[in-house]
Amino acid sequence: MNVPIKWLRDYVDINMEIKEFCDAMTMSGTKAEGYKLIGEGIENVVVGKIVDIKPHPDADKLIIVSVDAGKENLLQIVTGAKNVKENDLVPVALHGALLPDGTKIKKGKLRGEVSEGMLCSCQELDIEEKYVREDLRDGIFILDNNHTIGEDIREALMLNDAVVEFEITSNRPDCLSILGIAHEAAATFKLPLKMPENTYEEIDKPINFKVEVLEKNLCPRYIIKEITDVKIEESPYFIQRRLIESGIRPINNIVDITNYVMLEYGQPLHAFDKDKLSSQNKITLRRGMDGEKFTTLDEVERTVDSTMLLITDSDAPIAIAGVMGGLDSEVSLQTKNIIIESAIFDANNIRQTSKKLGLRTEASAKFEKGIDLSRAKEAVDRVCHLISYFGYGKVLKGDIDTLDTVISNKKISVNIDRINSLLGEELSPSEMVDILSRLKFKAQADKEKLNIEIPSFRLDIEMEADILEEIARLYGYNNIKSRNIVGELTSGIKSAEREFEDTLKDAMMANGLTEIMNYSFTSIKGLEKTRRSLENIVSLINPLGEETSIMRTSLIPGMIEVLSRNISKKVDFFGGFEIGNVFFQDENPVQNRAIIAGLYGKEEDFYSMKGRLEGVFEYIGLKNRDYIPSSEDPSFHPTRCAKIYSDDAFIGYIGEIHPFVLDAYNIKKRLYLFSLNFEVLMEKSEKNKLYSPVPKFPAIKRDIAIVIDEDIFVREIETIIKKNGNKLIEKIDLFDIYTGDQIESGKKSVAYSIIYRAKDRTLTDNEISEIQEKILNEIEEVLKGKLREL
Repeated sequence: MNVPIKWLRDYVDINMEIKEFCDAMTMSGTKAEGYKLIGEGIENVVVGKIVDIKPHPDADKLIIVSVDAGKENLLQIVTGAKNVKENDLVPVALHGALLPDGTKIKKGKLRGEVSEGMLCSCQELDIEEKYVREDLRDGIFILDNNHTIGEDIREALMLNDAVVEFEITSNRPDCLSILGIAHEAAATFKLPLKMPENTYEEIDKPINFKVEVLEKNLCPRYIIKEITDVKIEESPYFIQRRLIESGIRPINNIVDITNYVMLEYGQPLHAFDKDKLSSQNKITLRRGMDGEKFTTLDEVERTVDSTMLLITDSDAPIAIAGVMGGLDSEVSLQTKNIIIESAIFDANNIRQTSKKLGLRTEASAKFEKGIDLSRAKEAVDRVCHLISYFGYGKVLKGDIDTLDTVISNKKISVNIDRINSLLGEELSPSEMVDILSRLKFKAQADKEKLNIEIPSFRLDIEMEADILEEIARLYGYNNIKSRNIVGELTSGIKSAEREFEDTLKDAMMANGLTEIMNYSFTSIKGLEKTRRSLENIVSLINPLGEETSIMRTSLIPGMIEVLSRNISKKVDFFGGFEIGNVFFQDENPVQNRAIIAGLYGKEEDFYSMKGRLEGVFEYIGLKNRDYIPSSEDPSFHPTRCAKIYSDDAFIGYIGEIHPFVLDAYNIKKRLYLFSLNFEVLMEKSEKNKLYSPVPKFPAIKRDIAIVIDEDIFVREIETIIKKNGNKLIEKIDLFDIYTGDQIESGKKSVAYSIIYRAKDRTLTDNEISEIQEKILNEIEEVLKGKLREL
């Protein structure tokens, strides 16, 4: 929320540097995100009056103007402006002037004629076009006649202020107003708070209107005031300026005043042209009808339904409650009589209506966070005061107010000793009462308790913890002394799952993979692009958007998105992993832990990815792993994918990504992934690594090359080797697979190095030869393989 400091000073006498103000407000709990100094960088620019205009003798597109800038002599300025005329008041940058963009103005000559300055546009003064009247946006900024010749332009246009941007949390809707921030500033700096004037005179003519609320639960309070003899014109410049600095475009005096009071009190208001309403002089609040059409102020026809609250004039809708008024009842230059609306609407209903319509306004943003019941009356009185004060209309006697209950403030009691024990301080009851009174709480100390009456605008205060927070932040968190923990100390420990996850992350990073984190939300489109199943999806009831409409059933789409993004940024190599949850719909939603890793690169292929995975398995102590070719997972290439097993337990997949998936992401590189089941992997991993002594006896190495059919898996050979090794085989290394001219068609040569070692003796050649012979015999018998002759 943007807060002009000059406006804030109307209610609190703030007299300090802007940075000091922001720091103190942040420390007391109202976070200042930053500030902007309006008019910063403008020097030596004044209000000038054009006295005379004549053409430039040597340039058809230039004119020479004589300007009274409050100096001893008139200034001669050469300009190309087309929108100026004699007697206009304009901003004049004098010799030596400085503009916000850093431009310095110097006296000089243009096409042979002396120019002693420059006439300025709104852009050159850093005033955004959208906040300037359309006829003044192009060319020189023409000022109204209420300014003094020679006056500094920063003073004349109120460009000498600071605007602070506050970050307001959702539990503090009272701070979404200038008065809300004023309350906080007064409490922070221990200053008195001056409330705005809201008194006015009424003419001796009673309001003649009726209000019927058919949905009391959606509108607990609805107030209207009637104003006659209305004059539509521009609002005072100080109101326009404050609206502009708060981010609202000025329109006309009546609309500007309702917006001004909305910002001041945090209470949205609306003005209807009474003469455009039904002659029945009745406003009815009802639910919309499914399919009912209504054109809002932004000239868009919208379709409402029965969940939305409409404001009608008995004949037809005139506003969508709490969101936007209607085009047919808007205030215009011809307006003579108006109805001012100030209401309280149900926050949840306004939020749902705004979301359904895709229409978020200043009003809906405030209503959906909640407004206290008393604010509606205070705000409508303030509007009537301003309209009456400036002579824009006459207020009729009385009002229509549908509130039928007495507004009572919440009360709460807290234990003084408990507050101190939680603070770690020893505040006296009087100190606590003083702090709370600065925040407009009515507090009394009663022995060991504080009895507190909460102001109506503090909708967030519910319990003892809320009172503790109020006392702590005004006392100053920085004033609370640090103390050692006393009493019995306990230490937290990680669960077995978290310990294993940490080990797994270490293993991944040790094998050249970087951890990534994706959202648990994804889209149907992501599953379709990766050819994942669309069954058993957990859909979100209230998604942020289409791209985050379901919970992910696989980590693969997120990983491919990350790889694709790195490829698009011309990153030559990337390898990443993620450990996260996936979700499925059973009778109830089910959450499982999963692991994904992916990479691409010039030197990368299926086997380099398998090598990294093997490194991970070694690190975490996974034994007896096996790879079986598979074409079952649709995300992977049908002939370059394998299932991973440990004993008989299925762990996951490894492979190259399917070309169709790559096409869906417009990826021209090959991607390699492995996807693992976290729970199974954890169960099969050896958590304890046993010490093995350095071997005492020498090893014997034997190489063999077997010629077998091409479609036989090497693991079948390795199974036979291990089976016949008599527990003497220490290591088996596959070092070559060959197909070519020296091998007959349909066959391949598979070469192994086998290392033999006994723990209790030195092996003999005869023992090894017997084992080798048994291995070769079984390979020949079972696999029809033969020893390759070199």
